[in-house]
Amino acid sequence: MRSRPATQLTLTDSFQPAAPANDFLDRLDELVDWRPIQTALAAMFTATTGRLPQPPLVVFKMLLLQTCYGLSDPQCEEQVRDRLSWRRFTGLSLTDAVPDETTLVRFRQRLVAHGLHERLLELVNQPLAAHGLLVRAVTLVDATLIQAARRAPAKSAPTAGGDPDADHTVKRGQAHYGYKAHVAADGEHTLIRKADLSAASVHDSQRFTAVVTGDEEKVYADKAYHSRARTAWLHARGIANGILRRGARGHPLSAAAHRLNRALGTVRGRVEKIFGHWKRNLGYDRARYVGWARNRLELELKCLAWNLRRWVTVAAA
Repeated sequence: MRSRPATQLTLTDSFQPAAPANDFLDRLDELVDWRPIQTALAAMFTATTGRLPQPPLVVFKMLLLQTCYGLSDPQCEEQVRDRLSWRRFTGLSLTDAVPDETTLVRFRQRLVAHGLHERLLELVNQPLAAHGLLVRAVTLVDATLIQAARRAPAKSAPTAGGDPDADHTVKRGQAHYGYKAHVAADGEHTLIRKADLSAASVHDSQRFTAVVTGDEEKVYADKAYHSRARTAWLHARGIANGILRRGARGHPLSAAAHRLNRALGTVRGRVEKIFGHWKRNLGYDRARYVGWARNRLELELKCLAWNLRRWVTVAAA
């Protein structure tokens, strides 16, 4: 559902050529009811000072474009200025000034200051659920490592440089320094239900209850999440346990348990395509910013980009 800022047509607009088609953006603008997001964004600007040169929804849509296409702030500004289809999506007329890169930076800071860096996904998921696309029956849980924007500090000076909110970990014998993105997605359309960001040193299982809502019928996850405590947590809520089994010292998995893991792994593995898209198409194998809050917003925007693309794809099927 289109909900663009009201812009008065100018004489220049009446003579401009039709904007080239951008099927994804046009379909997205038709599907999404932007009004709840617009209301939440407008609440950030209650004072008479500090207002943006354009309505907040314009800048927010620029952030979406930036995320969906893996652009820097200057690149995003340039593309919106040059592409008619992008102007149409954001609601800018041909003569409207395009918000500059400084406006994008300050807008992200305001999103964090008002706590929207952890609420944007929820606002988009509400209409997804209303359309019956966000299926709660099955939840897939996993995590992926994100390299820090800065190099790891030297061992001789651990407090110098680096990112104060990032940390070290080792995976498959390889050292990593940065963050870990935790997600829970629905099993039917792989739409992300919840997400969380931690330092890389935080074990996957420690953020299990941060992303699993408890209203699903079954949860699938890899062996890292297997424990008696997790099994008891699921059982207490009547949720079927689809976590891959893990052997213990002196108690290897039986042949039946291996067969069960193969069956569970086939379903659980669907969540991997989210991380594959992030890293191959959006460059999200490395954090863009320094500090947890700004990177938490970046994760939220990556989740939005994935869900909105999935929405367009599922709706067209």
